Amino acid sequence: MLARLDFTRPRTIVAAAVLIGILAGLCGAIFASVVTEPGVDDAIALEEQRAAAGEHADGSGGEEVRVDRSDQKGAGLFAAYALAGAAFGLILAVTTLSLRTTTGGPFRRVALSGMILAGAITVTPWLKYPPNPPAVGNPDTVGERERYYVLAIVLAALLLAGAAHLSARLRRSGWPDHRRITAVVLAGLVGFGVLFAALPSSPDEVTAPANLVWQFRINSLTGNLLVWTLLTLGLGVLWSECARARAAQNSMPFIAEMPAS
Repeated sequence: MLARLDFTRPRTIVAAAVLIGILAGLCGAIFASVVTEPGVDDAIALEEQRAAAGEHADGSGGEEVRVDRSDQKGAGLFAAYALAGAAFGLILAVTTLSLRTTTGGPFRRVALSGMILAGAITVTPWLKYPPNPPAVGNPDTVGERERYYVLAIVLAALLLAGAAHLSARLRRSGWPDHRRITAVVLAGLVGFGVLFAALPSSPDEVTAPANLVWQFRINSLTGNLLVWTLLTLGLGVLWSECARARAAQNSMPFIAEMPAS
């Protein structure tokens, strides 16, 4: 059955990556619903209590904090993670195909692409602009924070792609692995140091309890990395096994033609 999947065709790789991404996203949604969402409910309840207390204190009838949880829990949560997983799968497939000339088998190429993308899309913006639970923070800064977040992703992707290109060039130039890896790591550290220093700080001041906010942030990062891990491993293993099964199937006629000893 695996031999029937032709991973020499880009659309097969894309379709497999999107399907695996959806499944990985659903696993991430299960993790979020069990681990992350209870903390989100606690954060929303705390902010609502603070808003109510402020309203009673000044008698001004300030704006009430309202968060529509129907879009963030249940079917909405699973749909969002499934769509994100599908998008991650599409990006992973395109990135892996662009690294076609990289030495090593398909698993190595998929793993390298997955690490680059997870670092650029998930880890780097999380380090600079960690997310806040819903209803926590100043809603007036949402647009500005989103622009900074996207900018961090784009710049991180360029840096990681540059590091991968540098590593390939040094390998072709005959650099031994210990020198090549050291040079690439040092160049990456310098690049990310400049990136983090140049990017502006988050414009949002968070007043919620630090343990509640950081629990949400760590759980959010863990859930996203879980999706990337399952997606990368799933595509890498499936591609490798299909290629191995197809190669074995193609070699069977030649084996049958060999004379008996």
